[in-house]
Amino acid sequence: MSKTAITSPELAPPVGPFSQAIAVGGFLYFSGQVGQDPATGKVVEGGIVAETERVFRNLSAVLKAAGRSFDHVARAGVYL
Repeated sequence: MSKTAITSPELAPPVGPFSQAIAVGGFLYFSGQVGQDPATGKVVEGGIVAETERVFRNLSAVLKAAGRSFDHVARAGVYL
């Protein structure tokens, strides 16, 4: 089964051997997302609410790069 790294041009490129997401067998897998502002490369200020909102904007950008949207998400495990 092939694996395809998904990278959004709207976000900062991943550091090291990491990917923003991996597409495998019709599924898209994310992990370790943080509230990083792509313009500054830093975690957004404003606490957990601002960081969580930024994470979901970043996830949306990666979904878009994969030709998907949150309408295609069947499960999300969120750990705050």
